[in-house]
Amino acid sequence: EHKSYSDAVDEAKMNPRLSANTNMPIDVLRNNFRVICLFALWFALNILYNITNKWALEDVREKVIEAASQQNDFEVSYLSSSLPITIGCIQFGIGSAYACFLWLLRIRPVPHADELSRGMTVVKRNCIGLVRMIRSAQLTESFRIAIVSPRERSNIPSPATLRDTSKIAVYHTFGQLCTIMSLSTNSISFAHVIKAMEPLFSAVASWLVLGQVMNIRVYMSLLPVVFGVALACAGAKEFSWVSFWSGMGSNAFFAMRGVVSKTVMEKSVSQRARISNDADVDQRERGYLHGSQMSPANLFAAVTCVSFLLSIPLALISEGSILKMLANQSAEKEDQDMSRTLAYIISSGAFHYLNNEVMYVTLSKVHPITLAVGNTAKRVFIIVAGIMVFSTPVTVETAIGATIGIGGVFVYSLMKQWYDNSGQHSTNEATEEDVQTTELAHTHVI
Repeated sequence: EHKSYSDAVDEAKMNPRLSANTNMPIDVLRNNFRVICLFALWFALNILYNITNKWALEDVREKVIEAASQQNDFEVSYLSSSLPITIGCIQFGIGSAYACFLWLLRIRPVPHADELSRGMTVVKRNCIGLVRMIRSAQLTESFRIAIVSPRERSNIPSPATLRDTSKIAVYHTFGQLCTIMSLSTNSISFAHVIKAMEPLFSAVASWLVLGQVMNIRVYMSLLPVVFGVALACAGAKEFSWVSFWSGMGSNAFFAMRGVVSKTVMEKSVSQRARISNDADVDQRERGYLHGSQMSPANLFAAVTCVSFLLSIPLALISEGSILKMLANQSAEKEDQDMSRTLAYIISSGAFHYLNNEVMYVTLSKVHPITLAVGNTAKRVFIIVAGIMVFSTPVTVETAIGATIGIGGVFVYSLMKQWYDNSGQHSTNEATEEDVQTTELAHTHVI
């Protein structure tokens, strides 16, 4: 049976596959170009963050040492002289301000906005009823009104969600502060070579906390990482134990953050899998986790806000005296220029938060293995950029060790994804979206 041209066009419009195939080459090219631009932007923001952060640390150290030299009875350590905790606190504050700006303008849904609105409606209704009872002297009814029904109480934000967010924020806070301390006491390249050990800590944390045991070949792929980092540290001209242990502490805290984040996200995935109505499908398409407006990007925003609040007392306790001394010196010397230093600190905080934003968008566009390849390449670009900008001396042993260590991380990422996907396909329990959610919990950019 022959079909007319109009019938063929109508059939193509009704068949999504036929209509999609006509534009497939253009759509593929457009999508590939978009992914390349996202990776380029992600790399650029990471490089800019590390460079501006290092500039800020060095500028602050110069000003603190100069101010302390004018006071004979004031001593400051090399680590504290760069005010790493204070700079980290300010960076958390800049990220929090950016997240609150998006929430206020409704560019991004406010976490638990729907639950909060319903909870406020319940409170408002109870307050109006209480006022009416007081006017009519029916005070005995206040006991009934004061007790919110379980159905209405379920609309109030769950304390478990706040507890999980705070737990992630604690590990995120100390992990980021340790990273900044590692950068403040040594070069960018040295800090990132130490950061290459993070997969080892993640594997140990997953085994100890979650009881997750991977294939023996995956664990064997971590041996080149350990050997490469050890060789790079042994050949470093400017080795620093403070930087080394700060980097190791950062790896440990971020590994625990990844484990806790994975637990929270898998809980949301399991809850979402049990729901199949239209409202939840709409939330899934909009990128929300089930039961709230807490998308992965919103979760990071909430964690940043909590980290900002946690880092304020840490900065005041550990570096409050230095801040007071520096403020007094700045007040006496009106010609002291702090604008450049403040510009470095503010820009580093903006770059740090924005590169995480771009990372979330990138993860939604590519497979986790592609992201793992990009994460490895990103670290190489950061190390090379740090060496070029700051003229860091590099020995042959350090170069070879860094290459082996970062290459080992790349092999480990591929093998881990390979065996994870093999196990998932055998049990038919996970989708590609679940794999991306798990990878997101273990992805960190500095």
